[in-house]
Amino acid sequence: MLTKLMALLSGELQAEGLETGPFERRHIAVAVLLLEAMYIDHRTSEREHAAITRLLREHFALPEEAAQQLVAVADERFAEVLDDWEFAEAVRSGFNAAERREVLTMLWEVAYADGDLERLEERLVSRLAQQLDLDRDAVDAARATAVARAGLIDDGPDA
Repeated sequence: MLTKLMALLSGELQAEGLETGPFERRHIAVAVLLLEAMYIDHRTSEREHAAITRLLREHFALPEEAAQQLVAVADERFAEVLDDWEFAEAVRSGFNAAERREVLTMLWEVAYADGDLERLEERLVSRLAQQLDLDRDAVDAARATAVARAGLIDDGPDA
């Protein structure tokens, strides 16, 4: 990490904002945040992983192989950083409010994918909603949409 920072400062390495691969920075950022929602409770499931791939495929209209490649790239990026701020900022600046709300809905879908919403998942999504500059109404709407898509019954805000 320190080597990468030194290379960036010396001009040997380009800033993260200039992606050279097949995916836009903002798309990688969405994928990283979805992975964080899966990893936050230290238990990953095939259902969560499949949900992430499906959500990316559907949301960005990607073929299955490209969606899997995006997840792999995002997984590498996730492992390289200590904080998710740069990814949340890329989403906040790269998408309009309606698109950010859809990203939040995707985060809720990953949190609900294993059928068990953990407190850590709920806190993460709530914190990311603030970083994405979404108000309480947008958060509630995104959560309700995710619950409906998952076919779950929501017992209220503490569910």
